[in-house]
Amino acid sequence: MSDRKAEIRRYLEATRADLLSSLQGLSPDDWDRPVVSGEGAWTIRQALAHVATAEPGQMATGERMLKGEARLGEGFSLDFWNQRQVEKRKGRSLDDLLNDLADSRKKLLAWIDGLSEADFEKSGQHGRGDVITVEQLCYRVGEHEAGHAAEIRAALGK
Repeated sequence: MSDRKAEIRRYLEATRADLLSSLQGLSPDDWDRPVVSGEGAWTIRQALAHVATAEPGQMATGERMLKGEARLGEGFSLDFWNQRQVEKRKGRSLDDLLNDLADSRKKLLAWIDGLSEADFEKSGQHGRGDVITVEQLCYRVGEHEAGHAAEIRAALGK
């Protein structure tokens, strides 16, 4: 494994541990606490659903970058996409959401393992609208997760 891949893995492991730590010891009522987020007015449960669905979306963006498809589709709205993904998971149990989170991480790490060094330099437009490299996309996954972990802790007064 390259040093670059190992560093990305370490970063993603740290941000995942931070997220899971922010969820430790929550009461049933805590899961319905509102979370102040720039991505939507969600509860902690909905924020978890969002994070669990974000990784597959990020990987799809990465695949698009690898294929040289540098632009988002006409009329794409990240806010609409995020809200729709959360709505789709409305009935999922907390265990199911945590399993989704674990499954998406396994798939992301396997995807990263399959990248060549040249792949990390390929770029394309992210859902936020900026153009980034595949390497930056990998780090953005962790940054996104860390941001939501901080929002969850803030909602809990931690």
